[in-house]
Amino acid sequence: MEGMQALDLANRKNRIMDEAAFNPMQALAERLGWPPQQFHMSHLKGEDDFIAGAGLRSYSKSRDMGFAAATGGLAQVHVNKRAKPFNAKDVSIPHFHDVLFHMVYVLKGTAKCEFEGYGVCEVREGSCWIQPPGIKHVILDYSDDYEILEVILPAQYDTFNIEKMPEAKG
Repeated sequence: MEGMQALDLANRKNRIMDEAAFNPMQALAERLGWPPQQFHMSHLKGEDDFIAGAGLRSYSKSRDMGFAAATGGLAQVHVNKRAKPFNAKDVSIPHFHDVLFHMVYVLKGTAKCEFEGYGVCEVREGSCWIQPPGIKHVILDYSDDYEILEVILPAQYDTFNIEKMPEAKG
C-alpha cells in the first residue's frame, strides 16, 4: 500500500489530457504493480446462471461475472440472490472479511443488517455501501427477493465467523 499512499489517490483529480501526455510506464496499474487485465463482458443467459451454494453461504444463489480471471485475481464481481427464505439460524452469523475493498449495491428487495460501530441498518433497492476491511457485520433479516451486486478486492479472500457482534459503544 506504500505505492498507493505515495500516489495520494484521495486528492487526485479526474483530468482529460491528450494521448501524447500518456507515459505507459507511469500508468497507475503499472506503478501499483497490478496484474494485467483483459476486456471482459458478462451477459445474463437465464436463471441457470445462478448457482445455489456457489458463494460462501448456502442460503444464496450466486452469479459470478467472470471478473476474477479477467483481472488476474484482482477483483470479484457477483450477483447474489436468496436461495431460501430467511432463517436466522443459518443466516445471522456474525462475521468479517479479510479484503482490500468491498462494495454492495442492492438490486432488489430489502434487508436488515448490523455493522460494527454503526448499528442496525435497513437497506432497500438502490442502497449502496462500502464495508471497510475487517468490519464485523451480520444479516438480521431479508426479503425473499433480496438481490445484491458485490464488488470485492481481491477476488479470493477469507471470511471469519465470530461468536457475536461487539457491544455498541455509546
